[in-house]
Amino acid sequence: MKILSKFKGLSKKKKIVAGGLVAVLVVVGIGALNGNAAQAVDTAVVTRGTLEQKVELNGYVETDNVLKYYSQIDGKIGSINVKKGDFVKKGDVLITYDSENLDYNLALADLNAQSQLGSYNNSMQTGGRTAGLYSEATRNLSVLDQQITDTQAAVTQMQKDITAKKAALADEGAKLQVSLIEWSDRPDSEEYENLSKLVQTNTYEQVYNSDLIAMQQELDRLNLQLSACKEYKAEMTSQKSASYSGLMTSGAKEQLEADKAANEMASNDKHNRYENAKNGIIAEFDGVVTSIDAIKGSNVASGAPLITLESSKDIVIRFNVSKYDIENIEEGQTATVKIKNKEYSGKVDRIDRMTSRDEGQTSNVGMEIRLDTPDEDIILGLEAKAVIDTVSIENVLQIPKGAVYSDTQGEYVYVLRDGKAAKVDVKVGVYNTEMIEVVSGLNENDTVIIANDLEVTEGMELQANKKSEDK
Repeated sequence: MKILSKFKGLSKKKKIVAGGLVAVLVVVGIGALNGNAAQAVDTAVVTRGTLEQKVELNGYVETDNVLKYYSQIDGKIGSINVKKGDFVKKGDVLITYDSENLDYNLALADLNAQSQLGSYNNSMQTGGRTAGLYSEATRNLSVLDQQITDTQAAVTQMQKDITAKKAALADEGAKLQVSLIEWSDRPDSEEYENLSKLVQTNTYEQVYNSDLIAMQQELDRLNLQLSACKEYKAEMTSQKSASYSGLMTSGAKEQLEADKAANEMASNDKHNRYENAKNGIIAEFDGVVTSIDAIKGSNVASGAPLITLESSKDIVIRFNVSKYDIENIEEGQTATVKIKNKEYSGKVDRIDRMTSRDEGQTSNVGMEIRLDTPDEDIILGLEAKAVIDTVSIENVLQIPKGAVYSDTQGEYVYVLRDGKAAKVDVKVGVYNTEMIEVVSGLNENDTVIIANDLEVTEGMELQANKKSEDK
């Protein structure tokens, strides 16, 4: 039964039915008529005191901590050690993987990690060799260009020197020939004979002069060196061009390093997940198995759902509360919850900040009561009844709920004055199962009529039931 947090209007002259006893105020029964005496009715005196309000609600047991386990590896299910609905303790092994399949996948993962590392090392070594070839070609080409320039200059100079040497010998021979002609008329002279020898010697020298031969040999050497330099330059130019396309840029190197780091992280994570899988799926808290998705012997992929565990300690009771009841419910209020004939203490832990309105239904607000000390006797999904201590107002005027009527104009009571019923409009506030607050319209010690089934009208002669007066 729900107790409204505020008094609501009823149809004309319909009374509020009070549940339970009204302490020192209400006396049940209507006195019998004695001749022409006024009819006796139950009455109550307006008193001032503390009015406590409670709200009764029906809800369902839920948990605030639901953990769905997913497979962290690609593997094969070895065993399922629980059934749906089982209670498990923290640390219990719920599911295991097939050990042979785990060992195989772990070895395969480690081999893949080695392969990735080998690929990285190969790329770095290849890049290093390519960079070395490019650097060698660039460095050698710089030296070769200078060597070719210097050798070409030496060749040119040597060619000039040889030409000059030959010219000098030829000039010397020509001069000797002229002198020989001048002495030709004296062929028997010593001078002619000497000149003839010098001409012969000059002719020989022009062909076999040692300096000339040495210079020619040096020229040949220089030409060979020049040819070798040019050939080596062509080789280095080709090497530079070929290695340039294979050079590893700084960006490529950074990418390779990043890929290596990412692969190492992924490989280590995969290795650790396979190692951890050897322990199986372990309960992280005390709770109830509410679903099992895995099948013994089946292969599961990483990310596949396996099992769902709902905590038996983080228990909440979920309610859908009407807009009337929610007015006086606040977070932090204490409550008593009854589940399976057992009472638990708790507090209002959460009130939704939106309504859950179904089509054609009234608006309700979701709220939760968290139990202080849940135990293993609690069954998730069971219906629960809660009583919430919502309001405690001190020093207020109050009367029994059965004394209040309602019509289209609002709430009113009948007051017994001078033996007659007087209709008095009142403004009421909060109430519980027995009493209701009177905000205005009555004074302390006024006597209100509790007519029960009697149809009371303005000015009707009545008298207080003797038991009411005694009270």
